[in-house]
Amino acid sequence: MPPARKTPARRPAGARASDVTKALDALNDAITRAQTAAKAVRADVGRSSLRADLARDVERLIRDLRRDAGKLDRAVRSDLRKVVGPKKPAGATAKKTTAKKTTAKKAGTRTAAKKRS
Repeated sequence: MPPARKTPARRPAGARASDVTKALDALNDAITRAQTAAKAVRADVGRSSLRADLARDVERLIRDLRRDAGKLDRAVRSDLRKVVGPKKPAGATAKKTTAKKTTAKKAGTRTAAKKRS
């Protein structure tokens, strides 16, 4: 009998929040690199009006892309916050009432010690 085949590990159906934010950051970085490259090309095209117009159009498209990507970024991160919920600070679970209780115990033991004397 042949050995049992192992099934490949499956990825969860839904994307994780960290995966989405990494992808959005990568998109923003790519747009920044494209904008830098377009400026470099525009500086190198020379004085021809046709080439300068084309380079200007490319820069305009990249600016519009950056604006639209920013809107997408804000919308997706907002949706993620709604789904995941707000993050709690690390010390949010600690109660402040414990200090009052220990003070009350100490005061009680002092009075009990005084009564014994």
